[in-house]
Amino acid sequence: MYQGKYASYLTTNVREDSTIPGVIQGPSFAFRGGRVIPGAGANFGWILITRPLFIDREVHTHDVDEYLFFLGGQVPDSFDTFDAEIDLCIGDEQEKYVITEPTLVYIPKGLPHTPLEFRKINKPVLFGMILLAPSFTKMTGGEQFSYDGPGVDGAPLTIDPSKIK
Repeated sequence: MYQGKYASYLTTNVREDSTIPGVIQGPSFAFRGGRVIPGAGANFGWILITRPLFIDREVHTHDVDEYLFFLGGQVPDSFDTFDAEIDLCIGDEQEKYVITEPTLVYIPKGLPHTPLEFRKINKPVLFGMILLAPSFTKMTGGEQFSYDGPGVDGAPLTIDPSKIK
């Protein structure tokens, strides 16, 4: 643990085990915002995806801005190693974008988005999310959903891979 005047601003609580063994290579990096550092105004993380995967089948919105990023999962070159096809729908009209190269997506607050499908994975993909809120919440189907990490507040410790796609 860190010591000092500003030690409460540092955390090593950023490791999460994979919730989908065999699809998401773990452990992954996740900062769960205000739960980990009180007063934090963002939560974010990234996972390494190695097989096709559907994330968020239902359209949803957030009351804050969100950023999604997609990189090749092989370092040191996360750009030339990108080899995947990822479908992302954005807007009320569900306009579909096929991501085939390293990409950052800005989702302004209130903009409907998803489904998000990692349809073709030839090489691992590093997928990350940054939500400018102290915890992860979304509105879908008129209901609010919150997720604070695996095993927290009833969130599943693992997800059944057979229910992914």
